[in-house]
Amino acid sequence: MTSRTRDTNSWVWAALLSGAFFQFGCNGAAGAGANSASAATTRDTTIAHEKCDLKSETVEKIDANGDGKTDITIVREGGHELCRAVDLNFDGVIDAYSYFDGNGQLRRRENDYDKDGQIDEITSFKAGQIAEKDQSTALPQRLDTWDFYQAGVLVRSERDSNGDGMIDQWWEYPKPGCPLIHSDMNNDGRPDPGATIDYCKETGYVPPERADKAPASPTFETKSSLPTEMENKPADVPTEKSTPAPAATPAEKGTNK
Repeated sequence: MTSRTRDTNSWVWAALLSGAFFQFGCNGAAGAGANSASAATTRDTTIAHEKCDLKSETVEKIDANGDGKTDITIVREGGHELCRAVDLNFDGVIDAYSYFDGNGQLRRRENDYDKDGQIDEITSFKAGQIAEKDQSTALPQRLDTWDFYQAGVLVRSERDSNGDGMIDQWWEYPKPGCPLIHSDMNNDGRPDPGATIDYCKETGYVPPERADKAPASPTFETKSSLPTEMENKPADVPTEKSTPAPAATPAEKGTNK
């Protein structure tokens, strides 16, 4: 599976699958949420594509690059947009579907990242803000990761790393960029004491601070002491005068007779 566009925490999944994190988990202290699950959590790993009728009579077809092929198909009903399908790389295969509610707000998006014609990620929105993202990151054509958001901010994730439909990794985000990772290592469907990792503490990673202000615009002020050229010179600035030729000597005057 090729690389995909993910949230900032997505690269951590690969490290976790490699087993490197479990070296920390065996000695780490259990986090606050390590025993929070009283029963096994199961998830439906089926990737369900929501229908977008691209053969409807009320479709608008757009050729974005002028090659004579449809790149964007918009389906409308009753004057408002229901859904649209987009071929992002102009290869004739749809890469993304977007779905809209009656008010025109985005409510669902489906993405195919590896160009196989199958959906890899389903994102749900509420009132225009992201609420949940379900992903297939390692298992072919099956969901294995579920991200949950509050006010558009990622707050927790669940992962089925072995594809049995049972959650075995729980990620909490008490601080953005610094997850607490709880793992089920004995396959009972619950986080195990001693198998919790404070990611930033264990790895020393420090998430970048979010800038409160936009960078200042350049002032284009001259920083050096070199003189600058002026088109209109002030009247009191002396102008350069030509140096008069030296007077002729008597010998030179005699030669000119």
